[in-house]
Amino acid sequence: MKEIKKMLVLAITLVTMITMAVSCQKPVPEPEPEPEPEVLKDYNFDLFVCAVKHGGMSQNKNGTYVRSVPALTADQPRVEFTGKGIDITQNYTLESIVRGKYYYQVPQKATGGFVKFHIERNAAGDESIVEDAEVPFKDNVYSARKYTHAWLNDSTTLVVVGTSDKATKVIWSKLNESNLAIQSEGTFDITLPEGYGSFSTTGLLTYRKSDGKLYYFYFAKPAAGMSDAAKSQTYIAVIDPSTMKVESNTAVPNAVMEETAGSAYGELMQNMIMYDEADNLYVAGLITVSGQEMGILRRIPVGSRTFDASWNGFPNPEGKLLTVQYLGNGKVLSYSRDESLGTKIDSKSHFYSIINLANSSRERVKFNGQDLPYCGGRFSQRSAVANGKAYIGIGGEVEGEAEANYPTIYIYDCRTGVVEKGVELSKGFCFDIIRAMDVK
Repeated sequence: MKEIKKMLVLAITLVTMITMAVSCQKPVPEPEPEPEPEVLKDYNFDLFVCAVKHGGMSQNKNGTYVRSVPALTADQPRVEFTGKGIDITQNYTLESIVRGKYYYQVPQKATGGFVKFHIERNAAGDESIVEDAEVPFKDNVYSARKYTHAWLNDSTTLVVVGTSDKATKVIWSKLNESNLAIQSEGTFDITLPEGYGSFSTTGLLTYRKSDGKLYYFYFAKPAAGMSDAAKSQTYIAVIDPSTMKVESNTAVPNAVMEETAGSAYGELMQNMIMYDEADNLYVAGLITVSGQEMGILRRIPVGSRTFDASWNGFPNPEGKLLTVQYLGNGKVLSYSRDESLGTKIDSKSHFYSIINLANSSRERVKFNGQDLPYCGGRFSQRSAVANGKAYIGIGGEVEGEAEANYPTIYIYDCRTGVVEKGVELSKGFCFDIIRAMDVK
């Protein structure tokens, strides 16, 4: 009997010790759910088309039209342009600075200044342009299309950069976002190198958050007018945005990059600059290969002010690299050209690919296992990234078909890579731009 009592005492003691040990352990936390992707509620898509031929860079004076739609999914009605939309041909340009729901530009109409406007869409689906601000130039004068820009980190200051005196000086202006008031302006302390006669019309400008500096990419060329990339000299100027003083001005070896993409008109239509999650800075450009200008994608690592000459995200190109947009997780949507299929603005030689920054590989964007068709439109930005999706516009031109298909939007899921077919546009127009407008 005593033995049984001892065994019971031992058992009770053991259970008590185990219970105490378990109770002293820290509770295992429940795994946190993956965050939902950021949703841009309340945004419209503005779609721009041109008549007869593709636009951009004042290539088309036959008519430029815009419509604003609430969504681009396949359940939406076909977007019609005949007798609908806004004709912006006389007053505004395709090229514009875009932020939130607003457009900022030096307009086509002779105002001699900057304008800010937005597009309103009523319940019936009709659009109208509402001008929110207009200010005249002060000392520095800019021409329509011929300027580049960047938003400073305070999000209320817009910096505009261009050239003057036959592109021999680089000028800048700081504008207030809300009313376009010119806060300050001046001329950069940048001079042409010996043997060169002019700068690129605008160059490219961007603000980098990690070091709080403006990066200005420009090139010098022997004379004004059309440039010869092989004879150009590209520079990277790093600027203190508080003083607008040039802190460094570094020449880029021609083997690294002869010219940046879009140096004649900045990023007013097309995206040529992007950042990844670590704030590495990427710039699309070109070099000459066997007498042809070919695309190249260079990176300025975080903490550096110059290109990493050993890294190229666009090796073995078929032709020029025209646009790049970061999709997250090391993936990039690119729009480029196959030189063998034509080099004219309307040549059906332009196509979309996904670049993998980890290994610089790329693959054509596909739908149902087939490559998306080649497009016309060199000066085009038919892609917009919003809400974890890339909306990719195909112009309706299909190789080998007597009659073009309807221009169509395809929707790429940035996380899964799945592509679905979206809304169609009416025939009879050249499809040039998609803009995702956050109207909150």
